[in-house]
Amino acid sequence: MNTNRNILLEDYTGHYCTGCPDAADEAKQIEDANNGRVIVATLHSPDGSFQRSGTDTIFLIDYTTIAGTNYSFPSALNINGNPWGTINRKQLDPLYPENYNLSHNDWVNMINNELSTSPLKANIQIQYNYYTETNGLFVHAQTEFKSALIGNYHLIIYLVRDVVISPQETMNGIDYQYHHHAVLSDNINGTWGTFIKADPNDGNISYNDYSYQLTDPSIDSTFNINNLSLITYVCNRDTYEVIQVIKTELAP
Repeated sequence: MNTNRNILLEDYTGHYCTGCPDAADEAKQIEDANNGRVIVATLHSPDGSFQRSGTDTIFLIDYTTIAGTNYSFPSALNINGNPWGTINRKQLDPLYPENYNLSHNDWVNMINNELSTSPLKANIQIQYNYYTETNGLFVHAQTEFKSALIGNYHLIIYLVRDVVISPQETMNGIDYQYHHHAVLSDNINGTWGTFIKADPNDGNISYNDYSYQLTDPSIDSTFNINNLSLITYVCNRDTYEVIQVIKTELAP
């Protein structure tokens, strides 16, 4: 049972972005300092200035995803550069409702404000089964709304790789052993997830089941089950705001 509202920090990055490692360090420090209440997902920008795998002999891995591309510039959340981040995808200024992205220098203040002022609006529970023989994953999700809300609410599940080691541009040149943290690798149930409820009331419950085929770890060892987690969140599809998020490590 979730007793606190948690915070989703989405860190938009790219392996050609020299300023992004500082933002990633900031995100990890914030996550570590908040005892599970701040959950980081790293989304790689599709912009060619930051991500050019396939045309380079050093940066060979393409970390972009369909969902990350749809969320970022010039798309839904209007992310307009790296490093930027969203905090529960809250709109930052009512005069500019399309603006969701925040400099990493401002993350701490906004997160602290969210942690101290945001009431619990939904409870999410996840159970899963992992089948070693087939690399199959079965996920059962339960969402219970804890207050009456306005809007159309969706459940979205990220598959993240906890650590991936590969080259990254930094202010001091290329770090060939850079530790990429919480890398968004796919969405279990699509870019915008599953519609679960419109204008929910306190106590409304939704149950959802998903089957997913994981990448064979013998082909890519970073998809070893011990290196995978699910980030599950509920958002208002009309405003994009995340009302609750949890992280589930997929250790067998």
